[in-house]
Amino acid sequence: SSGINAESGLMYNSMPISINYSFNFGVILLVIYVCLLLTGFFCTFFYNNLLSVSFNNLILSSVNIFFFSSLRCFHNTFANLFFLFMFFHIFKSFFYSSSQVVLTLILGVIIFIVSCAIAFFGYCLPMGQMSF
Repeated sequence: SSGINAESGLMYNSMPISINYSFNFGVILLVIYVCLLLTGFFCTFFYNNLLSVSFNNLILSSVNIFFFSSLRCFHNTFANLFFLFMFFHIFKSFFYSSSQVVLTLILGVIIFIVSCAIAFFGYCLPMGQMSF
């Protein structure tokens, strides 16, 4: 039962005792994913798919366009944080989930592996160049 504790005046709810900061990983993942989508969307404004000018266009955009280098850096950082917190989220689920949600845990691991594959193939550029 939830209500006001008469002695301390604080609200209390019927929450599990084991709840801690690690239950925020899902919300943190959502915020990072939205930021990743926004920075990726803004980076596409400066992309050129012609093989002969794509690398030069990337370097010139970094020099000529205000905050383009920062935008690329933010996008890279959000991508790294996304995978880090996805791993933390799955790792937390192994400890705090019951044995009845094994399918959910397996789906989480499959989503993680597919995301890693998408990220790897997304950054394989033409002529064997990795992301600069």
